[in-house]
Amino acid sequence: MSARTVIDGLEFSRAEDELQGHLPLAGFGRLQDCLFDADGGIDFLLKGGRDRQRRQVLHLEVTGLLHLQCQRCLGVLAYPLRIMNTLLLVSANETLPAEADEPDAPDCIVTSMDMDVAALIEDEILLSLPLSSRHPDGACAARPGVPRIGGAASPFDGLAALRK
Repeated sequence: MSARTVIDGLEFSRAEDELQGHLPLAGFGRLQDCLFDADGGIDFLLKGGRDRQRRQVLHLEVTGLLHLQCQRCLGVLAYPLRIMNTLLLVSANETLPAEADEPDAPDCIVTSMDMDVAALIEDEILLSLPLSSRHPDGACAARPGVPRIGGAASPFDGLAALRK
């Protein structure tokens, strides 16, 4: 896949085309603030088609391993990425379907004749990330020179003793 691949969303869906490839994480500018480092990449599969109501959709699958920053210990957190999403194509002048607010309804995106595939994938990755990435409780690794939270006596222990 070239640095910038664009598709005509409606034509891609109508022809039931398929596009797959590998993109390096370093190429996603907006995603960089969420990553610990930009090592590696993601694999994707984009398929055009129609849903049960015969509406034009894009099926997107994205897999990879991201290195996020743990918000507890500030260390690297391996985050396996697995996105499987169906995107309902709507034109700019079209109104959203009535069921668009339902939890099981597909996400709607405005289609155009020059949809940037990498930007679409980056949007989906950003929407799938946790609000606060953290290791499970007790799994944070102690780093040299950084006091481990919970390992030292709490400053509030002294206050609790005064209350008794």
